[in-house]
Amino acid sequence: AVDAAWAALARRGDDRRGARPSRAPSSSGLKPHRRRHHHHLARATTPELDALRAATPPAWHEDGSPEERVAQLGLELDGRVATNPAGVFYPVVLVGDLAYVSGQVPRNADGSLVVGKCGSDDFTDDEAVEAARVVGLTMLATMRQQFGSLDVIARVVKVNGFVNCTSEYTKQPAVVNGLANLFIDVFGPAGKSSRSAVGCAGLPLGIPVEAEAIVELKK
Repeated sequence: AVDAAWAALARRGDDRRGARPSRAPSSSGLKPHRRRHHHHLARATTPELDALRAATPPAWHEDGSPEERVAQLGLELDGRVATNPAGVFYPVVLVGDLAYVSGQVPRNADGSLVVGKCGSDDFTDDEAVEAARVVGLTMLATMRQQFGSLDVIARVVKVNGFVNCTSEYTKQPAVVNGLANLFIDVFGPAGKSSRSAVGCAGLPLGIPVEAEAIVELKK
């Protein structure tokens, strides 16, 4: 009786729509399951992408490993990592071989902070660039503390720089160069990364520059 009712319904639907013949119902009286086709996307490829994929990974500095370069340059990293940060966060989160480094501030070796606003009368462009360099030193200190050594870093992947500045100020990229050039001095070609340099109306504690980064660790 159930099969006959299904057949009658199917014929009625076909007559109304001129539709293709319907499938016979299953012996259980349930509608048959339609098989879905899953399409697998091919890997995107262009000459430009192929060139990027084929590029040799950047090397460290020709004069030594990152830790050797810190010593050669006489960089002081001790005292720059905050012992009681106010925010609720991890200094670094590791996902696979990528380490996401939280925002770093310009902390001097004595624990004090560089403060100021870029573009204001009492804070020069040179001071702004130096503040960004100090942010880089803080980040190096944080990564050494978290990883045990800077020599486990294969390359710097991305840096986001935030510049506390007046609304008319337009030299954010030049400011963040203070950090970028430090990383190249320490890591060599492996320290040159993709980057953003963004102006903002204010930063925590009145600091002029803050930066976060993504680095790739050696396998």
